[in-house]
This record gives sequence, C-alpha cells and structure tokens, in this order.
Amino acid sequence: MAGSRQSKAPSKAMHRRDQQTRDAQTGERVTLIALGILLAVAILVAAGVVWGIVLPPRAHVLTVGSQDFTAADLEQRGFFLVAGNSQSTDDPATGAMNMIKHDETLLQAGAAEVGEITADDMTAGIKKGIGIPPDADAKTFDVAYTEFLKNSKLDKATFERMARAQIISERLGAKFQTAAGDSGPQYHLTAVTSRDQTKLKQFRDAVAGGADFVSTALSMGLATAPQNVDFGWSLPPTSGALKDTIQVDKLQAGQMTEIIARDGGLQFDVYRMAERDEKRVYTEDQKKEVGGRLVDQWVIEQQKDKVKVAEDLSDGERRWVLKRVATAAQKLSEERAKGKAGAPVGGAGVPPVSATVVSGGAK
Repeated sequence: MAGSRQSKAPSKAMHRRDQQTRDAQTGERVTLIALGILLAVAILVAAGVVWGIVLPPRAHVLTVGSQDFTAADLEQRGFFLVAGNSQSTDDPATGAMNMIKHDETLLQAGAAEVGEITADDMTAGIKKGIGIPPDADAKTFDVAYTEFLKNSKLDKATFERMARAQIISERLGAKFQTAAGDSGPQYHLTAVTSRDQTKLKQFRDAVAGGADFVSTALSMGLATAPQNVDFGWSLPPTSGALKDTIQVDKLQAGQMTEIIARDGGLQFDVYRMAERDEKRVYTEDQKKEVGGRLVDQWVIEQQKDKVKVAEDLSDGERRWVLKRVATAAQKLSEERAKGKAGAPVGGAGVPPVSATVVSGGAK
C-alpha cells in the first residue's frame, strides 16, 4: 500500500507540473497572439498614416531637366491656380504639372537668352506678381509679400522661382514678337448666348435677313450692353471652343455660325465674323499676347529635346492632390465670403494668376 501511494505521488506531481507547463505555454501563446495583433494593428495604423499622410506629399511625380517635384509641389501650385482664378481649363493637378514644366523649361533653357536678371528686376517682378504698385515702398512691399505668401500657401523660394520664370517669359516674348512684326491676322467677332433655342433661332433668322447683329441682340433681350455682344478685334484662337467647336477660322467676313449647343445642350451660341484682317496692326496688349504665344511654341516645340520631362503621377497621387486643393479652396472661399481674405492689393489675397499655363505643357 505504501509502495502504491509512493508510486502515485510522483505521477500527480508530474501531472501538476505538466498542467502548469501547459497553462504557462497557453498563457504565453495568448500573450504572443495579443502582442501580435497589437503589433499588426500598429503596423496597419502606421501604414495608413504613411500612405495617407507621409508618402503622398513626398511622392515623386515629375522631373523636368535637373529638377524633381513631389505631389506636395503639385498641391502648392494647384491651389495657387485655383486661388488666383486661373483661366486654364485643366484640373488643378494637370494645370500645376503644365505650369511646372513651362516654368522649368524657361528657367533651365531660357535664362541664357534674356540676359542678367538683377535683384531690382526680381523685386519689380514680384511686385507685379503679387499685385502691388511698382512704386510701393519697402515696408509696404514686405508686408504685402509676407501676407501674399501666407494666403497663397507658397514658400518664398517656390514663388521667386515662378517670378523669375515669368520675367524670362516676358523678355523672350518681347524678343520673339519684335522678330514677328507689328501686324498679323485678327478677327472682329460678335456673339450671343441663350438658353432659349427658339428665341435664338428667331434672332439668327432676323440677322440673316439683314438686321443688325448687336442692336437686334439688345432689342430681343439677348444682351444688356453692346460690349456683351461685340468683342472687338482679337487674335485668332489657337485652342479651345472657339477654334475646335465653333471653328471661327472658317468664317468669312459677314458670315454666321449655325446655332451651336454647349454645356450639354443647356446653352446655345451664335457667332458672326463682323470683319477679319490678315495684316491688322497690333495693340500693345496684343503684342504681349503674340509674344506669349511664341514663347509657348518655343517651350513646347523647340525645347522638348533639350529639357527632358518625365511624369510619374499615379491615380492615387492625383486624387490626393485634387482632394487637398479642393479642401483648401473651399476654406478660402468661406474666408473670402466672410471678408477675411479681401482684395489682392496690399497682400490680403491671391491676385489673378499672371504666370503662363500652357495646356499640354512642355513635352
């Protein structure tokens, strides 16, 4: 009996040790699993932060010649275009890409063509860019410039690079325009727009029958002032609806278009070529416009093999840029509505964009 009890005792002790060992191992496994889950969650959270916050602004999206650009650079310029009421028809991401390509081509290939740009030249260019008088004193300039950079969300180095590119563009434009001459093709266009297609047909029939375009538009309530109908003399369009949809180039003097639908059929237009002149003398503003067009051609056509461009913008990065620009633009709109961001003079806001943005950019 004693031997039997002695033989059973070690067995119970062993069982307890085995149970304790299993319990300990189970506890360790539970702890390790819990730690693993927490680690996995932490990794996922960190990855979300990295992919959603850290990586997009740092992601490479564009190389122009010797310069690399990130999604954050794209966001900056995209907001600048929106806040400055750019006339570009591209979305902010595409517009910003084109703007960077255009500016960098000018900076890297055009600087040697226009001579030295002094500190005084830069100050004058910045004053023009931020919308303050050229004779503004140093204190006014400093205050306006600081406020402008704050509201535009541009850092100083970026804006001054943009201002330098604009100076190069203007100098090249003047040089090219002088070589091109002081006269060229111009169109004198008139046009009316209406949502009432029936009324517009009555208007067109009346003009086709000999009625005056402008006075008929006014009498029928299709315009409230002559300048809303008569656009005066302008250069032939190089892109956009006037060239591609309305095709005003095909109109001879005195000819009208048919009724043209736009905006998905919500509005309708009729254009008339009042006059056209193939060698009309340019105004000073038109000279600048001609020069700008020639600069755009130079950037796109003549420098594409000298300043290489490589785009690397993913769909996700584009969405990130557009979302950030839209959020900032909404905030700016609300601030302007409350009067917190007023007129650009004095640096309170962002003036209309003066930098050239070429649709399609430098390839």
